[in-house]
Formats: sequence, structure tokens, C-alpha cells
Amino acid sequence: MLPAVGLVNWLTRSAESSAGDIFGIQRIRSVIESMDYMAEVDGDTALFVGSSLVKDGFSPRVFDAALAQASGSRVTSFNVGMGNMKPSYQKILVRRMAETFALHQRNAALTLIEFNPFLVTDARQQFRPFMTEQIQAVLMSPDEVMDTLWDDPERFARLVSIKYLRNGVSAEAITGGVRFLVGQAQAQAPMMNQLTDDQLKHIQQLSEFRSELNKYIYQEHPVTKKSHVWNPLTQGGLIDMMDLSPQAQALAAKISGEMRHPKALEMDLAGRIQCCDIENLSFNDKLIDEFIDTVKSAQRFSDRVEIVVMPRNRKWVQPSPEGQQRLAQMLAHLQQVTGVTVHNYQEHEAFDESAFYDVTHLSMDSGRPLFSTILAQDVAGYFIQNNKQ
Repeated sequence: MLPAVGLVNWLTRSAESSAGDIFGIQRIRSVIESMDYMAEVDGDTALFVGSSLVKDGFSPRVFDAALAQASGSRVTSFNVGMGNMKPSYQKILVRRMAETFALHQRNAALTLIEFNPFLVTDARQQFRPFMTEQIQAVLMSPDEVMDTLWDDPERFARLVSIKYLRNGVSAEAITGGVRFLVGQAQAQAPMMNQLTDDQLKHIQQLSEFRSELNKYIYQEHPVTKKSHVWNPLTQGGLIDMMDLSPQAQALAAKISGEMRHPKALEMDLAGRIQCCDIENLSFNDKLIDEFIDTVKSAQRFSDRVEIVVMPRNRKWVQPSPEGQQRLAQMLAHLQQVTGVTVHNYQEHEAFDESAFYDVTHLSMDSGRPLFSTILAQDVAGYFIQNNKQ
């Protein structure tokens, strides 16, 4: 058995090294390993916990500079955004963060918790079930894994295998991932067959642009690279435009523009409708309860907690009247139940189509720095008030 496990680990590590975070846990694993660092940093700290919308859309360094200018406060913020971070996983992550900050006898000055409407739907709850146990195993503390022994010995054995023997990658995730990719390819095949020569040329050109940008980044930032792994040098954020040479900046802006090709956005939107019910937003009660528990856990180690709803690409993502009503009612409910402020940027006029690189994620060249600056200005009042006390 051990040789077989060793072979699987070697294959998964090789795949991650060459293809990036294909199993969805590199970023999660690195965040868990960095929690002590976040709790030990001197001075006021701010945490932004959320999904890939936060990971791609929030720059801690832009936020810190804008907050200093708006409030005179010196704050070190951290990007704790990760892909696939629905409340079931957020809840475990924030609970571990609370334990870590308590261990260091520290509090975060501010913790922002993203509420992502399309990650709390019935459809999203049923999406990629093969990922659930894998992500939970990576997020859970050793004590939490041990507690499952008494309730469900079989699950305990699987969690131990994933966490300690398989480097966080479950057998179910590998086989389920293959089935998912095959299914996606089959579903998209009719659309791909309809691509024109111009569209196929666009795809090839985009691939060439990305390869060229990666070369620039590897040359200019051999340590951080364009990595999704949590890095203290960028405070958990990704490489920003300010980190790049003028040539690389121009290329990054060109890539964002190319990614907004109508056919690519059409396919992206279709995927979001299928996986997440992004237009009708039929919310899942269990996920909503877990989100509320996440906010309450954040309140254990934070002087202040606020909820943030990221900007919406209004040209492409257009909720139905029922979806809009559900979202408005849900945000009012969350504010009432948790007692925290809700910053809703869904309809913010500053974010048009050019601020995104797909139908949901803010772009590196324009959307990310714009949002980080606006968010800093909106929370500055809290730090100004604290400075007067």
C-alpha cells in the first residue's frame, strides 16, 4: 500500500508543479501553514477571508496604502481568499484562525468576510461533491480530525489518509476530477465546434500572451512568481501591476482585454449558471447557517467584523427579479442576525465590464487596484474613530 501511496503523491506533486493548483488545495494548504505568521505580525492587522473573487480581486498592499492615506492608520492587511471557499469550508478555516490568534493572545483589528451569493445556493451545494472531504481534511486541525474517530471511524480513516498520507489530495478528488473534466469537455464540445477561425486564433494568441507574461514574471520575481500559494512577501495577495516592468504591465492589460472575448464570457456565464445558479440565487439554508457561524467565529478574535459582497459584472451577470429580491432580503437578514455592517458592491457604478477578466473576477490591471482602494476608503472611518479614542 505505501509504495502505491508514494507513487500517487509523486504524481500529484508533479502535476501541481507543472500545472498549478489543479487539485484546489495548494492555496488552502499554504494559508493553513501561514496562520501563525498572520497572528504574529506587529501592529494592527486586517484580514479579508473569502473565495477566489477575493484572492484575485483584493490587493493588500494597495489597500494598506489607500487606508493610510484616508485614515492616517498603519495597518497590515492579508488576503485570505481561496477558490471553492463556500461557507462549509470558510467555517472551518475561520474557526482555526480564531484558535491561532487566541494562542498568540492577539486580535485582528478588522476581519472582512466575503458573502458570495452564488456560493451559497442549492446548486452550489451539489457541485463537485468529491472535493468536500479533501478540502475539509486540509482545513481541519489534528484535534478536529481526531474527534471524528468516535462519531465516524471510516471517515476518520479517510481524513487521516488525505491529510497525512496523500498530501491533501484524496483518491475521490482524483477520480471525481477526471469525471468532471470529461463531463465538462463533453458539455462544451458543441460550443467549441461552433468557434470560428477568428475565435480559435484568439485562443491561441491568448495562450501565447500568457506564456510571455509568465516569462516576464519569472525573470522579474524569481521568488514569488505568479503563484497562488500564500506568500508573506505579497501579504497573501497575487502579483500586482506595480510589481511589473512597463513591458509586463502592458502585456497584462492586453491579456485582460483578450480574456473578455464575448464567446469566452458566454461560456463562462453558462458554467456559472449550471454550477451555481448565479441568476436565480435559490439559497441553501445549511450554507447560510454556516456563513452566520463563520461571522460569529470571526468575532471571537476580531475587534470588528464586516461583511463584503464583491462587485458584479453587471453587463454579463444579470440576476432575475426573483434573484435580486432574494439577495436583498438575505443581506438584510445577515445584517440583522450578525449585527455587522454589510458592504455591498454588487451595483457599484465604478465597476464596468473592463474591471473584470471574466464574468465574475476582477482584473489584475484595473479592477483589483480600484476595488482595493474603494474598500480602504469605505472602512477608513472605523480606523479614524479608533485613533481618536
